[in-house]
Amino acid sequence: MKNKTIEEKCRFNTQRLAVNSWTNQLKCLDSEKIFAEKIIEILTPHVTKSLPDGWQNISSVVAAQAWIKDRDKESHFVTIQLLSTNETIGFIFLYESDSEPNYHELRFGYLLSEKTWGKGLGTELIEGLINWCKSEGNIKSISGGVETDNIGSIKVLEKAGFYVSTLDNTPEGVIFYAYQFDVSSI
Repeated sequence: MKNKTIEEKCRFNTQRLAVNSWTNQLKCLDSEKIFAEKIIEILTPHVTKSLPDGWQNISSVVAAQAWIKDRDKESHFVTIQLLSTNETIGFIFLYESDSEPNYHELRFGYLLSEKTWGKGLGTELIEGLINWCKSEGNIKSISGGVETDNIGSIKVLEKAGFYVSTLDNTPEGVIFYAYQFDVSSI
């Protein structure tokens, strides 16, 4: 079972975005059905084209509710909202790797609604995530894979200071990027 502490602690705002646990989002919406409908709206074929089968064709409330349960079992799952409207526009998924007791190494993925693409929100989000990791003080590194044809996400990660990471068994068509934090004080 994963440690819920990271999900509960992963809360931050940027100039235009608010990031918070999906369970807190659910409390604000007061309805799992409304949240499930938002999932359907965000997980369009363009958004999910390079993701696994379980992320494809989410077109009913029941399928969206199953998707939510699956994401909750496998990751720390946080929502991304526009501060101006409180609209949920995407998600960050954090995965803990086997870490030493004093710090965490996180893998992550994120996705944003198609209608928000090209507005600089990805860059803002990743900068906010980096700042949150730094403020936690016990996160050694964060890394994630990106499809080689996803030029927008590659630019976001490179602009934020991520470097190409060499991992064994990297799937074809995927580049892994990493960001190291100074944990010398840990």
